[in-house]
Amino acid sequence: MRSLTAALALLLTTSTCQGFVAPSHNSHKIITATTPSTQLNKQPITRLSVATDINAVGAPGTAELPWSELGFEFRPTKSHLRMTYRDGKWQEPELVESPYINVHIGATALHYGQACFEGLKAFAHEDGSVNLFRPDENAKRINRSANRVMMPEIPVETFIKACNDVVKDNVAYVPPYGSGGALYLRPLLFGSGPRIGLQPADEYTFIVMVIPVGDYYKGGLAAPVNGLIVDEYDRAAPKGVGAAKVAGNYAADLIPNMAAKKKGFPICLYLDAATHTLVEEFSTSNFIGIDNENKKYITPKSESVLPSITNKSLQTLAKDEGMTVEKRDIEVAELSTFDEVIACGTAVVVTPIGSLTRFDENGEETKYQFTEDVGETTRRLYDTVRNIQNGEIEDKHNWNYKVE
Repeated sequence: MRSLTAALALLLTTSTCQGFVAPSHNSHKIITATTPSTQLNKQPITRLSVATDINAVGAPGTAELPWSELGFEFRPTKSHLRMTYRDGKWQEPELVESPYINVHIGATALHYGQACFEGLKAFAHEDGSVNLFRPDENAKRINRSANRVMMPEIPVETFIKACNDVVKDNVAYVPPYGSGGALYLRPLLFGSGPRIGLQPADEYTFIVMVIPVGDYYKGGLAAPVNGLIVDEYDRAAPKGVGAAKVAGNYAADLIPNMAAKKKGFPICLYLDAATHTLVEEFSTSNFIGIDNENKKYITPKSESVLPSITNKSLQTLAKDEGMTVEKRDIEVAELSTFDEVIACGTAVVVTPIGSLTRFDENGEETKYQFTEDVGETTRRLYDTVRNIQNGEIEDKHNWNYKVE
């Protein structure tokens, strides 16, 4: 486990953004619902300061919420963090209590989809501390997404500190240790400056909202879910933006996702857009196939697939167990050879797939059946990553960042 102080000190000496110094910890303004968004602090960011009094973080899980009944849905919390980029630099961050934001009618996010986001979680540990899981990886990924749609990068240390500070301000909403829940963070970067011609904005807004969550799919790891292989739609085009976490990628999934749910399939699996012969990824999750006999962990290698931080973590854990990790093309026909199939991502963590069904143009179905119960490898990998997130086993890869 890394403390935020140590992590930021390391990042300040190793980051490619060494010339940037993050805003001070105590410089946050609190904006209430009566404060218009135009009252932004326009002073330049001058220094980095991190709180060292861990007791100042407060106790998680003190908000009055049904902790054992949390699903994956929006719930109001105390605040979100907001920061604006203008005149070539990031302004001071602010903790904002109003859940609303004023956006210019000409904002590039509205007209041209210049927006990307992230997802990560904070977990309460038994000792009362709260820890972010791999926020440095989310910082790197949001910058890759930002570069793809011509938005400014957020220095890694600034991103991590923003996540730290918004969690600290909402610590009462972090589900308590033992509840099975987590505080989900949704960092969002979008073009907020007006443009009518197709070009990048001159202003950008970065926010981090937080929501206490439980399982994405009801029942969590209790039972596998059945998925539908999508042929009528594509998630992402070759050489497109599939590998970036941009907003439009998810809007494209709405129709097929809702249609699949009406047919009784809570999750969709997309194929490559060019040939529809290769497995790519689920609606909001990466694909993993498990071959237990040969101890193989197999996941697609495609420029159209979003690199999942959860998948990256599970690959490391699989290697720790002596499994062979293969990143390669997966033919649809190869689905029949897998003992277990997993959908993985920050929101779902690990979701076991019981079966995948594909309908041809005549309505005839082909069904790929996997385990009826949670597979042994799925269970083992899930337990390991959750135990690390919850601080119950050694964090030998230093993935946890303590909130300070």
